Amino acid sequence: MPKKVTMDSIALKLGISKNTVSLALRGMPGISETTRKTIEAAAESMGYKYKSNVRQQTTRNLCLVIAKSTRDSIGFFSFIQLGIEDEAKKNNINTIIHYYDEKDEIFEIPNCVKDGMVSGIITLGRISRKTINAIITYDLSVVMVDNYFDDLVMDCVLTDNQCGGYLAVEHLINCGHTKIGFLGNIYASVSFYDRYQGYLKALREYGLHYNPGYSVIDRKLENVDNEEIALVIEGMKSGEGIPTAFFCCNDAEALVILKVLSNMGIAVPEEVSVMGFDDIETSRSVTPELSTMRVQKEMMGRRAVCKLLQKMSGIEEPTEKILLSANIIDRNSVRKLDKYTPDGANL
Repeated sequence: MPKKVTMDSIALKLGISKNTVSLALRGMPGISETTRKTIEAAAESMGYKYKSNVRQQTTRNLCLVIAKSTRDSIGFFSFIQLGIEDEAKKNNINTIIHYYDEKDEIFEIPNCVKDGMVSGIITLGRISRKTINAIITYDLSVVMVDNYFDDLVMDCVLTDNQCGGYLAVEHLINCGHTKIGFLGNIYASVSFYDRYQGYLKALREYGLHYNPGYSVIDRKLENVDNEEIALVIEGMKSGEGIPTAFFCCNDAEALVILKVLSNMGIAVPEEVSVMGFDDIETSRSVTPELSTMRVQKEMMGRRAVCKLLQKMSGIEEPTEKILLSANIIDRNSVRKLDKYTPDGANL
């Protein structure tokens, strides 16, 4: 009795994944026309009969992969997710959300991907190299949001963080500040690292000296006791003094430093100015209201879906790193001093 021909048989013969075979035979997007025809020809020659129905042919799903730590972030990623789901719905695509634990040694591929239920994947927020490597083995269209790897040629949608960091610090300089510190763990996120690079670029181009004693770049203040942060500030005071302004890697860090400075009796912005990044909801409900950089959160999600649809259509397009600009939101946490006039700055 001849052995039954399955999708696994076709995948083994062609050296591709079962999911690719499934997507092609179901007529779903995400497979190039050349690959689709190769799979269909192999299936016919091997005597494989695929039973389909109209509902299967018209259903389209994307998988949104999110780390649990990203899901729990307040006031940022939820808005990007909203943009993704809304844009997907407008295009008659279902969004299947998969949460995973970054602490797990092995990334468990979502069942919807294993079972060939999705035509594309969007990853949201920080993602490890081992996780993205596991995802791309399934030969599906993938778009990363708010993350990238320099050595991986992949489509991604990002805030222009370096430019945003530059503009934030330039704003502080234009307000007269010349002693500016940076707060936030630049190794925790590519976004934070790029914002830090923008901070350094602005100092350099305006002829200002970078003083490492003004900054904390290897710790996430959210995870540090307020008393310990206060000791760091006291250490600055006993050295060259506290900078007149802090640029924080995001609003969450800025809110922490606002609280610590208040507890220490240091007035913001009268004694120290604070600038955030992201413009989360809480930035408007604190005292003083936080000056920050507004990120186009929902638009990031929408652009990711549009890029995924383009990839799923099979149209060959160059890989893109899509950068959305951030703009200054000037509130009450930054004080205007005498205007700084650069001497010999490279402007």
